[in-house]
Amino acid sequence: MKRKHVLCTIMAFAAAFVLGGCGKRTSETPKETSGQEDGYVYVAEYQTLGNASGQIGETVIGNDQNVFYLQYEDSQAKLFSMDMDTRESTEVPVELGEYQYITSLDGDGDGGLLAGVIGYKDAENSEIEKILIKRLAADGKELQSLDASGIFPQQPSLYISDVLMDNDENYYVCTGEDIYVIKPDGTLYSQFSLGQYIHNLFRMKDGKIGASYFDSRGFFVISQVIPGERELKPVNSPITFDYGTYQGGGDTDLLYTQNGVLLSCDLSDEKPDEILRWTDYDVNSTNLTSVALLSDGRIAALTQDFMSENGGTELIILTQKKKSEVPEKIILTYGTYYPSFFAERDITAFNRQSQKYRIMIKEYGDASMDIDEKAALFSKELESGQFPDIIDLTYCPMSLETLISIGAVEDLTPFLDGDETINREDYMENALKAYERDGKLYAIMSHYGVDVLIGKTSEIGDSKTWTVEDVMELLSSREKSVTLLSGEDKSGILRIMCTMNQSLFVDKETGQCSFTGEEFKKILEFANRFPNETGEESTLDDLRTGRTLLNRNVITSVSQYQMYEYMFGGPVTLIGYPTFGKSGMTFRSNGTTAAMSTSSENKEGVWEFIRFNVTKERQENVSSPNGGFPILKSALEKEFEKSMKPQYMKDENGGQKEIPKSTWASSMGGEDFSVDVYAATKEQVDQVREMIETAQNGEVMDQEILVIILEEASGYFNGQKSAEDVASVIQNRVQLYLNETR
Repeated sequence: MKRKHVLCTIMAFAAAFVLGGCGKRTSETPKETSGQEDGYVYVAEYQTLGNASGQIGETVIGNDQNVFYLQYEDSQAKLFSMDMDTRESTEVPVELGEYQYITSLDGDGDGGLLAGVIGYKDAENSEIEKILIKRLAADGKELQSLDASGIFPQQPSLYISDVLMDNDENYYVCTGEDIYVIKPDGTLYSQFSLGQYIHNLFRMKDGKIGASYFDSRGFFVISQVIPGERELKPVNSPITFDYGTYQGGGDTDLLYTQNGVLLSCDLSDEKPDEILRWTDYDVNSTNLTSVALLSDGRIAALTQDFMSENGGTELIILTQKKKSEVPEKIILTYGTYYPSFFAERDITAFNRQSQKYRIMIKEYGDASMDIDEKAALFSKELESGQFPDIIDLTYCPMSLETLISIGAVEDLTPFLDGDETINREDYMENALKAYERDGKLYAIMSHYGVDVLIGKTSEIGDSKTWTVEDVMELLSSREKSVTLLSGEDKSGILRIMCTMNQSLFVDKETGQCSFTGEEFKKILEFANRFPNETGEESTLDDLRTGRTLLNRNVITSVSQYQMYEYMFGGPVTLIGYPTFGKSGMTFRSNGTTAAMSTSSENKEGVWEFIRFNVTKERQENVSSPNGGFPILKSALEKEFEKSMKPQYMKDENGGQKEIPKSTWASSMGGEDFSVDVYAATKEQVDQVREMIETAQNGEVMDQEILVIILEEASGYFNGQKSAEDVASVIQNRVQLYLNETR
């Protein structure tokens, strides 16, 4: 059996994508950016690394001329160098002993390479025999090899993720949560154990080494690694850093990508310099692995797409050209206060294939603002009637109902019914209607999850829907110490229950409300069974023994359903919130979901983007682990078939051994756990299919009405008023509000 780290790498890559052949493409991107000369723009070229017979491992930009990458074929790794001008690749010979493997590649700051190498005792043993740090010239010639075997713990799971070198030729080796500083003679200088995963190790312009990571408080930190010190030293800078991809900037301390924007700075700067937004050049920033500012003014970047079925590893070269030499396209604006991974992925893919349109993200606010500030800015502009062409509904501070009321969003029904390439019948009907209001369709989810309650079948039964009476009866049959659902309080449950059943209480067409009936009183009584404040989260043992009956989540994959069977220790039932005569399961967008602005002058272009994300080619070939269910029926069935297909590897005797298709790592009630998920059974898939077919759209209740309900319900929750009195006051206040707003 081959080495564990090699197998893990190959399995992860094979599960994520099938590498395509080499190809060169150009993005015509007329976009002026800070730092460019007047009249000049960047133009992007794309080159896929490797070939169809192998998977790409570690990649690094070595200098102004070369990109280095490891390619795995038949479990064997070879090192290649690609010339960034000619795009030609050549194998780089590296002297490695038998059962020795390169686990990390980094630049040495002088055009060469630093490689972390782990050697094993033999082909069938996971025992580590040697740990080497190698410095290589660009042609593979070995300049130095340090045997650091005595420095690192000899454990099979050891993995070297980064190796860098400072001006004194000390080596900095990262093994995930630990950093080792090794002197040029191979002896240990110092060691830092963070207990936190280190995202990036990078070299600043003065040769000092920095690290980026989340600290124990959950804050993202940029620190300096000082040899001989006992702890990392947080950098002293006026700039606020956040999660992103960090590396040395050559002539500046840092070159980093944050919120999709490439920035550079010295630590003493008041603010960073914005170089470009990656989506303007059809690059998904979440896939970035390396960026370099080349001496001739070009920008080189490497990306790896682990999410796409047919993704791969790509080199992007941005070159300045005269604006007059670049063909222009019609620009569409995509308004959001947070560009999600899915939005970046879909926008960049659309831009690359569209000959007529280009979508540019318009982000409201900047990195210095918190979510509330950005949302306020977004809302203010929308309320003023300044709508972007495309309005992001995944991260929108306004509900769809509010957007409709201010006349911001267009009905897509004529576009869908008039389209000659896609048919309404090919899509999940109930999912297609998730953003339908009063017979008008305002958005189409490309992928989605379903908001459900999960319970152990032996405890709650196998029904897919239930009423408030059903739940009350269930609780009455249990001891008082039994918790129905952890993590929810009275107000939270009341909010959810009113939203789920709002059509019973508010008639939008007539402007009348009805809160004095038995249904609302039952909801008040149900919510009162929950604590005043959210308490401690339940544990796995609570779920398995029935001390806690339900867990709430948004299910986005079959494997997630399988994970819940592990958590509950047996078969589970997916069920909605208790309602009156309808499903309590609701759809939640889990991909790019966007609306067309009523004020857009290029509505055909906006429709092209919405349609692009739901075409058969896109739906059946673009997916991501736990990224949501596709809305196209044929794509959904392919997802189900794939989830039931076992995955194998060769065992020690040459036979086949089934291996996990994925691994879930999570925590509950302070307890960490991991679950290996194998091929799903037909019964498990049928449970998920039924969940999807049962789900309905999730309308949002008018916030003013919810405020009234929650304010008045507190009197009942505190024992000061009866349910009848509270319902009567709510009836009067809501009716007055409806009369005033009609």
